[in-house]
Amino acid sequence: MSAPDAVLARPVTAENFSRFGTTYNLTDDFDPKAIWTAGDGWRDGFTAAPLIEGSGHLGITRGGGGPWLCAAMERHLGTEEALFCASQPIVLAVAPASDALAPHRDDLEAFVIAPGQVVVMHRGVWHDACRGVSGPAPYYWMAICGFGESPWVPVAGGPRLIKAANQEGLSA
Repeated sequence: MSAPDAVLARPVTAENFSRFGTTYNLTDDFDPKAIWTAGDGWRDGFTAAPLIEGSGHLGITRGGGGPWLCAAMERHLGTEEALFCASQPIVLAVAPASDALAPHRDDLEAFVIAPGQVVVMHRGVWHDACRGVSGPAPYYWMAICGFGESPWVPVAGGPRLIKAANQEGLSA
């Protein structure tokens, strides 16, 4: 049995992520959606607007390493969700928000989020838990909690391999 066709994660940018949400780059000193300050021996950047709508909760997920088979996803209809890595790049697999009861494998895309970058997914965007590019990696998330469970549902059409450019495929 051969491995499923792969989705190759690409570095996240404002342009390629725009249909899923917003991005911030807090390391380049140029993101116009951030405010930049500096002092003696330090530089600072923070989002000009609140990261998500409402009073969000901060959480951490300890994700495994990639590549992986994306077999199930969740979505949040009542909140945006922000994701940012702790110290290592992570891979995020997403599918567009839709009225469907499950995302379809043909709609999956994947993005590498580097330290200092933040993505804020629109409400309803399907997503898997992130995985580290070079092994297990923790990452932070911010969302409004308390809307009830966000059920994980199987990806329609079956799982799909998600990997970053430097990762080997899974063996069959």
